[in-house]
Amino acid sequence: MSNALYGKCPACSQVFLVAKLPMPLGKAAKLMKRAACSSCGETKGIKLPNADEVRAFETGGAA
Repeated sequence: MSNALYGKCPACSQVFLVAKLPMPLGKAAKLMKRAACSSCGETKGIKLPNADEVRAFETGGAA
């Protein structure tokens, strides 16, 4: 796994990159608070994806 933070959209189940570390924690926190789905634009209820979903996203496969 990489040093990236991902989000998962509750509306369309899209996994997307939120922040790439290392970066100051304050900046990473702001990015996480403002995360929006890259597919449908949803901003509410963004969750952390599980390890299998992240692995699928990083390899370009389906979860």
